Amino acid sequence: MKDKIISYLREKGFLVTPEALEEIMKEDAPLTFAERLSEEVSGSIIDVEQIEQVRRPKEEKRIVYEPSSPFNPPAKEIESKVVVFDEHDVTGKSLSEGKVEDFIDYFRDRFRRLSKILKERSGTLVKNIEALKKKQYADEIRIIGMISSLHETKKGHVLMTLEDETDQINVLIPKQNRDLMLFSKNLLPDEVVAVEGVLRGTLFIAQDIFRPDIPMKTPNRADEEVYVAMISDTHVGSKLFMEKNFVRFIDWLNGRYGDAKQRELAGKVKYITFAGDLCDGVGIYPGQEDELETDDIFKQYDKLAMLLENVPDYIEIIAISGNHDAVRVADPQPAIPEYVLGHLKDLPNFRSLGSPSYVSLHGVEFLLYHGHSIHSVVPHVSTVDYKNPEMIVKEYLQRRHLHPVYGEKPPICPEKKDYLVIERVPDVVQVADVHKNGYMTYKGVIGVNAGCWQNTTPYQIKQGHHPTPCILPVMNLQTGKLNILHFDR
Repeated sequence: MKDKIISYLREKGFLVTPEALEEIMKEDAPLTFAERLSEEVSGSIIDVEQIEQVRRPKEEKRIVYEPSSPFNPPAKEIESKVVVFDEHDVTGKSLSEGKVEDFIDYFRDRFRRLSKILKERSGTLVKNIEALKKKQYADEIRIIGMISSLHETKKGHVLMTLEDETDQINVLIPKQNRDLMLFSKNLLPDEVVAVEGVLRGTLFIAQDIFRPDIPMKTPNRADEEVYVAMISDTHVGSKLFMEKNFVRFIDWLNGRYGDAKQRELAGKVKYITFAGDLCDGVGIYPGQEDELETDDIFKQYDKLAMLLENVPDYIEIIAISGNHDAVRVADPQPAIPEYVLGHLKDLPNFRSLGSPSYVSLHGVEFLLYHGHSIHSVVPHVSTVDYKNPEMIVKEYLQRRHLHPVYGEKPPICPEKKDYLVIERVPDVVQVADVHKNGYMTYKGVIGVNAGCWQNTTPYQIKQGHHPTPCILPVMNLQTGKLNILHFDR
């Protein structure tokens, strides 16, 4: 570990004295502390005195309300309007046994539902591949299929194998069609597309390619001014869980933190959406035990319950599962079991749902998904990276699927129904997982990555991630406007 710290600091332009190195090693997370030093220390040599300066608590410019100032939250007088669309949640409905037949059923369901969307949006006659292959020559034909392979030929064209329930066919994307060649660079294995083109012998030559995509949407809005606070990735149980900051957030909800304008906003919060990784879990990755405050999963959830019981009871908390939670890693994830939730299940304003889940809050529809599939999309799609994770929402919506690539991490559980298909177009898509705040809008749909409440881990440093902990998006459900609050300072 010492060698790693020395190498890391050297890359950042710092030398470290032997005494300072020993002080760094005394930290619970030495590599994370080294990153903090690289950001806060001036000069090029890190010594013990500089370490003590970084350790020394900074004076916090905290504005706390005066006891004489009343807090009368208007949200307390507003009735909750929560609708959960259970048909989109796998919880209690998982039928997969991992047999070959399950995989066949899964991909058939995915294909049928996505091809139905494509057909509804198409004004051109669609041929099945088996019927098309009986011809030798055909113009202006559209076919729909799932991409089973994709590669560049020696002559610079792109050759794609497309299959439907009847047969498969080779599709040529000619290099002369520059727009289509550019489009093909972000095509993913297993996504379902429509291809318009001509048949020449056994080869189908593409002239255009269409994704299911979403239509332009007129978003639903609440009929009164209520807000939703959007959080994720608290990782309670980790030594790096930023508990003081999270308590500050709860203090704000209770009107005990912030200036007059911030307290006014707090009083209008009616909902909290919690996009997974409630706790850090146990045995999630090698060496995790060194970073845990407690290695008892039940105690982790009880600790979270102790924190969330301080959330005002008129605020509804809707939480979904994440890959660190006590459920299967494979998508779709069921809700966290009640026997694991412990005291959380006793909170009257707490709901545990699967990932993904659809909920309506005051008439505004949310698609909540932890977002673990970003790790299988980033290597294939040039428009998505870990610096702007919110852009994954656009890729999901264009493909009408939350996990288009099969066979990469995380795994997909082959259910009879593909719960990852986006049939219902939401107003808001909230994702998480990569601990980085980000916001975007695509065709009227708002995409949000709500960041995290955990400090940077050694693994994230190694991967080059740059988390943005304790930054809270709060959305006005009447206007769709986002307010960004900083509890990181």
